Amino acid sequence: QSVRHDAGSSLGLREVVTLASIIERETQSAAERALVAAVYHNRLTRGMILQADPTVIYALARAGSYKGRLSRQDLRFDSAYNTYRYAGLPPGPIGSPGLAALEAAINPAAVDFLFFVSRNDGTHAFSRTPEEHNDNVYRFQVLPFRDKPRPGKTANPRARPADAGEASGGSGH
Repeated sequence: QSVRHDAGSSLGLREVVTLASIIERETQSAAERALVAAVYHNRLTRGMILQADPTVIYALARAGSYKGRLSRQDLRFDSAYNTYRYAGLPPGPIGSPGLAALEAAINPAAVDFLFFVSRNDGTHAFSRTPEEHNDNVYRFQVLPFRDKPRPGKTANPRARPADAGEASGGSGH
């Protein structure tokens, strides 16, 4: 059995479960699951890399290297599960997806979003273009942290957080 994600290709059962496992880790918001699924289906259809943070976290955790927050360096970690480095879905699921994530993987929303970024409140901002996405990254990942010093550091209002813009909720997220 397979699920079509564009006019010419489909996902098999293992791929659906793999995609659903990423969706499960990406959002806990029931309202967003089908949107996240749509982003990943759209990126797969266009041959874009998925850039899914949960896959990198999974790879790092398997290697005993995950420190609780992704850095730009982490995104270069060499693993078949690193969807920032390797195209397509990872070799297998990164966890056990729930029924809602499986349903989203099978029935993604009919939208043309290609990117999303965390709003830092449990939801995501979705966008169609790299420009829209970069605006959202700045709004939700740079500005909120601009004036907050990291432990042991002094505040620098012109400093850009090391992690902003790259590991910001996957898919260019």
